[in-house]
Amino acid sequence: MGYTTSQAGIDLIKEFEGCVLTAYKCPAGAWTIGYGHTSEVCEGQTITQAQAEAYLKTDLVTYENAVNNYVTAALNQNQFDALVSFAYNCGTGALKTSTLLTLLNNGDYTGAANQLDLWNKGGGQVLAGLVRRRAAEKALFLEMTTNSETAAAANVNMTYTVVSGDTLSGIAAKFGTTVDSLVAINGIANPNVIGVGQVIRLTDTGTTALGVGKCTGNSVNVRKLPSTSAQVLRQLNKDNLFDILGTEGDWTKVNVAGTIGYVYSQYVG
Repeated sequence: MGYTTSQAGIDLIKEFEGCVLTAYKCPAGAWTIGYGHTSEVCEGQTITQAQAEAYLKTDLVTYENAVNNYVTAALNQNQFDALVSFAYNCGTGALKTSTLLTLLNNGDYTGAANQLDLWNKGGGQVLAGLVRRRAAEKALFLEMTTNSETAAAANVNMTYTVVSGDTLSGIAAKFGTTVDSLVAINGIANPNVIGVGQVIRLTDTGTTALGVGKCTGNSVNVRKLPSTSAQVLRQLNKDNLFDILGTEGDWTKVNVAGTIGYVYSQYVG
């Protein structure tokens, strides 16, 4: 399970790729056609608008899978769409080995967004079109979704079906949660034993988000109970995002990628 690109994300990609129905060489020297399609394109090739749309639909799957597989931090729909556009333009390998990804998976959303500005060159030269595209992707990445969009996004990532080779710890790492949280949500007796085809719930479907919050500090503890002596479930850093489930005194109940706990309210923005 994972996100797919929204219409807003598709429109962004279309805007900057443009649609050309006759093969041409892009600034990087690759034969290109349609909306930036480069696979098995040759000089002199022509396609219809319908074929261009079909190529785009097929190509998007590769980049969506890359973002879903490489990113372990919690994302909203806007962030996902921005990263798909980036990968579509720069390649999945660029995303996988980027400082952007490292910062993002360490919870530094602002640092990751700022990395987009650096990917503005083609053939070793700064290109105005890439400067504009990175600016648009960065703006989208930093734009908060509405509560209804956040809830819809949460529903997309609510379950995961176990495949061969999966471990519960690996699933937890992939989706930015903890083994303890998955055990509690799914009633798993032995975390070392899961089966192919087993559906793992990633979030507690009995909770409803009141809104989206952002951590305002670094190394902020998410505790099991609203108490400074309660067990620490995980830590948040500045600009990490989470769902707000309610408040209890000086504490805010949060859902951080499936981990339900409490954060001291002074660190909730």
